[in-house]
Amino acid sequence: MKRIPLVVAAAAAVVLTGSVARDAHALGPIDLELAAKAGGGTNPSSGPINPLGVGLGGRGGVSFFGIYAGVDAMYYLGGSQTVDGEKYSVHTVMYGLDLGYNFKIAILTIRPLLGIGNFVVSSSPSSGSENNLYLEPGVTALVSLGTLFVGADANLLVLPGIKSDTGTSTQTAFTLHGQVGVRF
Repeated sequence: MKRIPLVVAAAAAVVLTGSVARDAHALGPIDLELAAKAGGGTNPSSGPINPLGVGLGGRGGVSFFGIYAGVDAMYYLGGSQTVDGEKYSVHTVMYGLDLGYNFKIAILTIRPLLGIGNFVVSSSPSSGSENNLYLEPGVTALVSLGTLFVGADANLLVLPGIKSDTGTSTQTAFTLHGQVGVRF
């Protein structure tokens, strides 16, 4: 008679365990993500023209047991200014790698991450372009809608070693983007 409650408890545990909803992953614990991004950035320099402004780009990455690694690219339209009848304009291209960790709460994913890559500022008339390392710590929030997701990220853009007439300095800016993408 003592075995009947034990058998009932074991059967209940099996039924409850099998009834818990879990995400189905065709690739097991691996998630692939592709997303389009749009947003903007504040002026990292003390100059009159913001090399960031509004930007468009994309990212792709893979998550494995919560660890995220990916690639990211953004094109910022920058800004322009007319001085003594001549128009000066600046725009920026950023491309690099991202590394982060996913914290999932139901349909919400919070991902602290660090981006590292190349920051290319181009200016005209014919001043050429300058390359610089960038570091971009930030946080991304994604809401899953089946295989689709929407989200936003907020970041601190750090540009160490910017050359100027007085030596080198570190410049910072704030970037914010909206995202829409698909998860496989």
